[in-house]
Amino acid sequence: MTKQLISPRFIVLTLIVIAAALTRALPLLIPHIWNFTAVGALAIFSGAQFNNRGLAFAMPLAAMALSDLFIGNGFSLIVYSGFIAMVACGFLIRNKKSVTNIVLGSISGALVFYLITNFSFFYSVSLYPRNLTGIITSYTMALPFLNNMVVGNLVYGTVLFGSFYVLQKRYPALAV
Repeated sequence: MTKQLISPRFIVLTLIVIAAALTRALPLLIPHIWNFTAVGALAIFSGAQFNNRGLAFAMPLAAMALSDLFIGNGFSLIVYSGFIAMVACGFLIRNKKSVTNIVLGSISGALVFYLITNFSFFYSVSLYPRNLTGIITSYTMALPFLNNMVVGNLVYGTVLFGSFYVLQKRYPALAV
């Protein structure tokens, strides 16, 4: 293993990823709001925080895959593609983390995910006709899910970025 993989920063980031991934199991225990999860914020956080770009993509996707096994969701290339795009939104704020940029990254990530996953009916089985009316219907019906994802990204993003910021201030070795 390289030094980066065993650094305190890597260990703490990995523990944060695991904790955020565990929130996907909460719906099994208590009722939940659709798309109000930590996974989107986790993807943005990973893109912004992991120094290694491969790990930035691998960590949230691995968290998704493992939690999908436990909660019974099947693998969806479209959904995983949406989360890959959200990691890329994290890359955009990587060197300019601020409250404003984290909020913009959270909203942008949710919008990109919404655009990718709701256009998917053109290349998969769909409830809607494959025409302009179908596109409009798909996006309209998904607006509540977009709203929940934006709020989830903002709430969980605040927790993820905020807690890591506090930890970095307390333990300067994490800032490396």
